[in-house]
Amino acid sequence: MAIKLGAAAVGAFALYYFCAAMLIGQVAAKTGEATYYTPTLPSACYGNDPPPSNGLFAAASPDIYQNGAACGTYYTITCTGATSGEADACTGTPTVTVEIIDLCPGCSEPGFDLSETAFTQISYESIGRININYSQ
Repeated sequence: MAIKLGAAAVGAFALYYFCAAMLIGQVAAKTGEATYYTPTLPSACYGNDPPPSNGLFAAASPDIYQNGAACGTYYTITCTGATSGEADACTGTPTVTVEIIDLCPGCSEPGFDLSETAFTQISYESIGRININYSQ
């Protein structure tokens, strides 16, 4: 027995599932801060292996790093503004995905020290420290 749904019913179901997906995504995002750094070797995760060639990597604060458990995991970082309150801190592409390759013992918790490439994709070098939303 086939059930026929009108266009309005199909549209209502689609809207419901879209809204539910958006809410789930918002719940999963956490807030923190990000800065940028120039990596040095060895890294806490990979020793003397070079960082990813695409330049999209980060060091994580101890609470995220979890004694190395975060090594090799990926986080999506979205710029939400400058910690100083400066206007226009985020670029037109305010989201980047990075691989955790190091520990940042001096980072604000929770926080990330992004590679310069990753940071300048979502903000401007002159801003230096930004507020972020992040998710794994």
